[in-house]
Amino acid sequence: MKIGFVVRLLLAITICGAFTVARAADRPLWLREPAISPDGTRIAFRFQGQIWIVPAAGGDALPLTPAGSHAGTPVWSPDGATIAFASDRFGPMNIFAVPADGGDARRLTWYSLDEKPSSFTPDGKAVLFSSRRLGDAVQTFAMPFRSEQGSQLYQVPVAGGRDTLVLPNAALDARFDPQGRRLLYTSASIEQPFRKGQTSSAARQVFLYDAASGRHERLTDDIHESRDAVWSPEGDVYYLGEASGSLNIWRLSLADRKPVQVTFLSGDPVRSLSISRSGDLAFSFGGELYLLRRGAKAPERVNVNIIRVAFPGSRASQAASFNDLVLSPTGKEMALVTRGDIFVASMNGKYVKRITQGPGEARDPSFSPDGRKLAYAAERDGHWSLYETSILDVDEKTFSESTRIEEKLLKTGEDDAMSPEYAPDGKHVAYVANRESVRVLDVASKADIEVLPKDLNYSYVDWSWWLSWSPDSKWIALPVQPSQSVVNVAVAPADGHAQAARVSPAGEYQIDAQWSQDGGFLIFATNPDGLKWMSGTVWSADIEAVFASRKARDEFEKKLRIPVIGDSPPPQNEPTSVGSASEEKDAPAGGSAPTHPAKAAAIFPFEPEGVEDRTIKLSQQPATLVYYGFLSDGVSVLSVERGPNPQGDGMTLTGTVRDLRQERRKTLFSGLAYNPNSPVRMSKDQKKLYFLQREGITEVETAKGTTRLIKVSADTTRDEAQARRAAFGQFWTLTKKKFYDPKLNGVDWEAARSKYERFLPAIVDMRDLAELLSEMSGELDASHTGGRVRISAPLAERTASLGLIYDERYRGPGMRVAETLTGGPLDANGSELKPGDIIREIDGEAVPDEGGVRRLMRGKARQLLAITAEHPDGRRFTERHVAVTLEKEQELAAERWAKRKRDYVVAKSCGHLGYVYVANMDATSYRSTFSEIFGRFQRADGLVVDIRYNGGGNLHNQLLTLLSGKAYMNYAPLRGGPAQDEPRDRWTKPSAVIMNAASYSDASVFPQAYRDLKLGPLVGDPVAGTGTFVWWAESNIIPGLTYGLPELPIRKINGSLIENSDIAPDIAVASDPTAWEKGLDPQLDAAMQALLPGGAGGCGAH
Repeated sequence: MKIGFVVRLLLAITICGAFTVARAADRPLWLREPAISPDGTRIAFRFQGQIWIVPAAGGDALPLTPAGSHAGTPVWSPDGATIAFASDRFGPMNIFAVPADGGDARRLTWYSLDEKPSSFTPDGKAVLFSSRRLGDAVQTFAMPFRSEQGSQLYQVPVAGGRDTLVLPNAALDARFDPQGRRLLYTSASIEQPFRKGQTSSAARQVFLYDAASGRHERLTDDIHESRDAVWSPEGDVYYLGEASGSLNIWRLSLADRKPVQVTFLSGDPVRSLSISRSGDLAFSFGGELYLLRRGAKAPERVNVNIIRVAFPGSRASQAASFNDLVLSPTGKEMALVTRGDIFVASMNGKYVKRITQGPGEARDPSFSPDGRKLAYAAERDGHWSLYETSILDVDEKTFSESTRIEEKLLKTGEDDAMSPEYAPDGKHVAYVANRESVRVLDVASKADIEVLPKDLNYSYVDWSWWLSWSPDSKWIALPVQPSQSVVNVAVAPADGHAQAARVSPAGEYQIDAQWSQDGGFLIFATNPDGLKWMSGTVWSADIEAVFASRKARDEFEKKLRIPVIGDSPPPQNEPTSVGSASEEKDAPAGGSAPTHPAKAAAIFPFEPEGVEDRTIKLSQQPATLVYYGFLSDGVSVLSVERGPNPQGDGMTLTGTVRDLRQERRKTLFSGLAYNPNSPVRMSKDQKKLYFLQREGITEVETAKGTTRLIKVSADTTRDEAQARRAAFGQFWTLTKKKFYDPKLNGVDWEAARSKYERFLPAIVDMRDLAELLSEMSGELDASHTGGRVRISAPLAERTASLGLIYDERYRGPGMRVAETLTGGPLDANGSELKPGDIIREIDGEAVPDEGGVRRLMRGKARQLLAITAEHPDGRRFTERHVAVTLEKEQELAAERWAKRKRDYVVAKSCGHLGYVYVANMDATSYRSTFSEIFGRFQRADGLVVDIRYNGGGNLHNQLLTLLSGKAYMNYAPLRGGPAQDEPRDRWTKPSAVIMNAASYSDASVFPQAYRDLKLGPLVGDPVAGTGTFVWWAESNIIPGLTYGLPELPIRKINGSLIENSDIAPDIAVASDPTAWEKGLDPQLDAAMQALLPGGAGGCGAH
């Protein structure tokens, strides 16, 4: 779209419609990413997701790109005729080019991971950009796709053509000198880019690359952030540096290498530095544009007038995907939650009633026993309170078909109130107060009593609480934490007359306890091996239960004996142990609920005495459970576990029934799509199971395993500006209440809110909102902060993979293969494809020059493709293989990375050393590490433990225990045979740890403790102390938005925080891009040398 057309359109439509077109009365704010034109007359910048151009002297700004998608990072061609930028018009942020005076934009890249332009080549023919791909088979060093460290620098012709590799490792903000001989760039970091005041080895630095020698030189050698370097007309370097406390402009002469501060601005960082040919500098500061003319002593603000179209008010929208599901006791409807609001839908999805209407979040719905009331928590004005909505007309039986409903306040006060749960008697509501205690509210009298005091739990995430009423409304099952690493199920009297007592004290995680419908059981999940996240989400769990009384236990054992001794079924008037499970928020539906209490089944009363002696294990092996419970026969346990979808994205569910009487297992269903982190609900008669998936709600008949998809469409019309403001306020409040330092690292958080809240009127999309949150949280100078955006590319734009590493410097037709990934589609028996072959066609379509193979692979994952390739001798051949996802490609490439390191260590040490790569601090990494150590390397003399590019998790204790063994005996057959040292499950020989600045979170905790325990040397780069457990909170108000809340700090044994304290290596070996491009790994060599001094380079000494 040409600029002239856009402007004429804007002026034309001012006279009609429910919108306004106005020149902003106040100065426009949140003007980002300015780029001054080469002749210094114009500045391109980002505002409200569009690229705009304004005269450098100030004036009216005109839009270069249309609204409706997010565009950013404009860069000018040397002649000023073209602007390249990134846009998510097709899903991911791809590279485009458009005439600077307006016209049709040309798409230059086709890839489903975000890409970012940095500059043009000196001749103006190509755009430099960063992209996370596999890079070069030999020279690319970083673990594939790991944040910005996993990127490489590419160039793509502006006129269209093949994108080719410039540098095989991360080089951000890259700019060639006018001769194209030297390249300035910013190093990558795992830390979010808007953190302020960081002093650590993880801070970004400016590098200089010499194309002739291949040498990479670090220009800013300190622990403060340095970035966005540009060339001065004289050949010196301007960059943004934080050495003075806040990002300002510095000048560095390449002759004497002495930095000189140029600007002295405070209160905000200088962002996005660019320079004209004459030396004028443009940048953003405080949400506005500034210009520092050559020779001027101080910068001047650029007056920008924005003529823009505004559509205030609500925007119509519909939602068919939900994040919570609660069944009504009537069996006729269900409560659903999406985009921060609550809806009630009929069981066939035909009728839907909206219960709440933002802008704040509402969640945790709980039906009253008669189904005519719905309690929930809602955050309004920064405070969580309990509300109740009721059906007003007596003759209306359901919410979904009601015409009049009324909301009233149930509970408010100074403390937040969350997670309401109606008692079966309908007279009381249990809830969580201030994220730390449990209270019971008498709905009629408003009497409010505490049943679980504070300091017995730590609320890591807001939904980590579970409350379950006993059927007689006298007891509440809830969690207690004897320590941070242990959660146990406890039962508290609902009238508060006694303290809560644990039902099965154990040093493990016990979660999601629920009473059976007759009160005979309290069933819960237990984590048997102690591998867990700090959030309490276990990696695998067993199912256990406690009997409410000895009578309940006897009745259950009687049921088990029926097939053996011929006992008759219990009389109808006697209670039977019919359980329910993991029903969190409701007494679930599925059939008609009893209308008179007198007709209800008898209930087992709870007997606290001796309860811990009435424990039973119900599962045979741990699983990743999302549901568990007894079926109606009282002796069959249904467990539902989740797993990755082998046929597509997301997760799937498998349901298994175990008959405890006959010890038989059968699979009820498998491979059913499932929305991760959403509940699974069982109907009251246990005939139907319900759970959420992307397209609606799945209903499963528990007798046969047959399924039905229920589609629901909810009207989510709302004012999006108010929703963004609510999400901003929620993040601010959560940070205030949960940040690890109650003093917020000395930051005036109220002032920070005022400072950044003023930008909200200029924010119109999720990407800008995430950036705003990142800037605000960046004030805290802490790890694990910032907003993140998760926008899935449309299926048609998702890049599939053939499992190949290409020669990204090859410029001929087709794409040349450098290597086939082991386990990939082309690593097949009988495949002719070899390195050096060229991919010519996919399904008969020639590989285009623009976009190459990746362009043709969009939307092709899991499809059988005809791949035509050509040998170096010109002979063509065609093979058929099934493409994999980009995620699978990453997995295969990561395995290749670790295997190459392992094989190198084994070969160079002649088998004397072992090597393990710990990719993440999680259960998968632990199991692979354990397997490698005691399977492959049990007889090695030393062990190299590599934690570079490890993004964290929670594994430090298990890993330290594994590596800290001390031999105390051994045994072997006297007549010969394998020997065994004890301990058999702990490494007792020397080890060394390799680390770098991308060893993050728990991967910074581990090396600190490794040193404190004197287990061996640390080798590599200093590691920034980022040892704080984080909650990556997914916004329910703005789906796809996530923000980091670092809330639980870890202290060294001396009491000091690991956060913001570097861990220095014992053997310092800096990350060296020059060595990487030669295929070398100096850090790995140094670790081997430390374990085998004098012998790491050859086998003669061994």
